[in-house]
Amino acid sequence: MPTPDQMIVSAAQAELRPLGFRRHRRTRVWVADRGWWLHLVALDKSRSGSTSLVVAAKFLWGPMTEFTYDYGGPLFWREETGDFATDRPHDGHVWVGGVRHVDDGRFATDLKQVTGIARQRVEQMSREITTPADVARLLSAPQSRIGATSWWHSFHTGAAAGLSGDAELARGQFARIRPDRMAVAWEHELKHRAATLSALAGDRRALFQRLVADIGATRSRIGLPDTPLATPPEPVW
Repeated sequence: MPTPDQMIVSAAQAELRPLGFRRHRRTRVWVADRGWWLHLVALDKSRSGSTSLVVAAKFLWGPMTEFTYDYGGPLFWREETGDFATDRPHDGHVWVGGVRHVDDGRFATDLKQVTGIARQRVEQMSREITTPADVARLLSAPQSRIGATSWWHSFHTGAAAGLSGDAELARGQFARIRPDRMAVAWEHELKHRAATLSALAGDRRALFQRLVADIGATRSRIGLPDTPLATPPEPVW
């Protein structure tokens, strides 16, 4: 009989492989290469032993090589209807954020629901993110959520704006990143990266080209192919 971990892998492969996802090494993370961003699905195991679901985007214009959840995040769902949400609703219904192995039959049923929800959210996000301009609009919206500090939110918004040709929005977002002298190393690195990009905002083409180069450098550090499946469309200058 398969172990619970093997059941998770099998269920995820069945739903996600047809969408272009591949399992990352021997982890519970599945990745689809979108060229300038990565689509991530994680079936995380909590300390209590339950399995939760994360569907997120990692943008490749940043300096970090870890699989960060830059847009999207954990999902919650109603077992009886299959409805899902990115924030747990407080509407009187029971919304769950994980499943636990009690017996193989019930776990298989739960995993089928969870991976089906993952597929639906992947398809939904794929419609939401087709160009960097979509990302800039999503992250600028008041209802947007991001699983990082406000400085990362500003950086991703600014980079997406720069790739879409909106230099004014890019400059304004980069200017928000102002760590103090006591900040940790990554905050200073982010400030330096933002300042470098902001200085290019007077030349929209130069800013676009620098961001494309940064994406290529991140792809190389992660070990992705030099020639991606998709590249950011160049704006009409």
